[in-house]
Amino acid sequence: MISYLSRVNYSYKGKYLIGASIRRDGSSRFGSNNKWGNFPSVSLGWIVSDEAFMGKLKSVSLLKVRGSYGMIGNNNIGNYTHYNTVSGNTNAVFGSTVASGSAVTNLGNDDLGWEKTRQLDFGVDLGFFNNRITFTYDYYNKITSNMLYSLPVPEESGFSTLIGNVGKLKFWGHEFSINSHNIVGTFNWSTNFNISFSDNRVLALSDLSNQLVAYSGIVSTISRVGGRIGQFYGMVQDGIYVNQSDYDQSPKAVDSQVGTIKFHDVNDDKQITYGDDESGDKAEIGNPLPKFTFGLTNNFEYKNFDLTIVATGTYGNKIAAAVEQGMANLDGPFNVMKEVKDRWRSPDNPGAGLYGKTTSGTSRERDIFHSRFVYDGSNLTIKNITLGYTLPANLIKFVSRLRVYASVQQAFVFSKYKYGNPEVGVDFNGNSPGALLQGIDYSTYPVPRTFTFGLNINF
Repeated sequence: MISYLSRVNYSYKGKYLIGASIRRDGSSRFGSNNKWGNFPSVSLGWIVSDEAFMGKLKSVSLLKVRGSYGMIGNNNIGNYTHYNTVSGNTNAVFGSTVASGSAVTNLGNDDLGWEKTRQLDFGVDLGFFNNRITFTYDYYNKITSNMLYSLPVPEESGFSTLIGNVGKLKFWGHEFSINSHNIVGTFNWSTNFNISFSDNRVLALSDLSNQLVAYSGIVSTISRVGGRIGQFYGMVQDGIYVNQSDYDQSPKAVDSQVGTIKFHDVNDDKQITYGDDESGDKAEIGNPLPKFTFGLTNNFEYKNFDLTIVATGTYGNKIAAAVEQGMANLDGPFNVMKEVKDRWRSPDNPGAGLYGKTTSGTSRERDIFHSRFVYDGSNLTIKNITLGYTLPANLIKFVSRLRVYASVQQAFVFSKYKYGNPEVGVDFNGNSPGALLQGIDYSTYPVPRTFTFGLNINF
């Protein structure tokens, strides 16, 4: 990759600010016609509090408005993706003879180019009472186009996917932050609170489809034009086929039985099918992205003691408990979760209406992603508590400062999520599964509660 960058900043009277930049990037990861991309940006700022007419507002120590618009590029794909690549580890059989050979293993794309994101930002900074209280607001609106994604191709080609530029996404949100020195003196107390609201929409996908379904194990998500990205996509559980009468009067799948899970007939065609298109009965059953996230930090100081408490949280996000596929597996001799004891056993003992009968391979219900796997992921987590004490300087020699402290990470988690820590989103190898498959609990190792004791010594 080769990059060229030019930037200029100008300040007039220290209160009118302007900046502009342009960078030109060239990447060998793209086709010959699209290797280069130009990415400009511009920013403006006005420190209103420095104006003469603000002199009467003695309580306002800072008022600044700012805005920016710019474009960035993404080339985060593998090397040689736009080439047809050949592997020499392919064998062929001629009669009774095995011959070594080579074969094309990656379908190239000469038209592959930069993914581009255009972003508009607007913000306000406020300070009151000599900045004893400060407030920041930011609004952002960004559109990503020509997204780099694996596109399905006809299997007759000998390949399953082709990396291409497809689709357009819009993201926008509001971010608020407030800092305050609540008490100043022998006892000091300061607070920082921040909260952010965000949303997104799919504006366009490929010319072949207006929806994109992604899978990770049994969990599936859907991204539809006009809808949000990566929504959980599965069947909606309507209880259990309690008895023969219930079974006869209800829509059913080809493998449904009395005592198995009853799914909702979404398309109202009087039958249950598992297809991804409109002929099936899958529906959007949860949004893995929170309506808002927040954080709260409080710092306390009294004489030589200091205490810091950090809390974070999310609200409105859902979690797909992929772990439950195994823990509620009634299709064989497996260890299961305790709730399964309240499963359907007979028409006279139907249980809680959530877990069907043991099936011994006669039903696919355990392999079907459905609404019972989706849980509320809202949470409040006390991320850190640190208590410290700094020894008075006249009590120690040879050092200028000595502080002892104790801290606990992941101190408390308040959540309704039943499978432990709600901070999910990495696969079994600790990697992110990508933007289309967020909010999935793969039963990875939870975030531990950690206790730390230490010394800070300055000589």
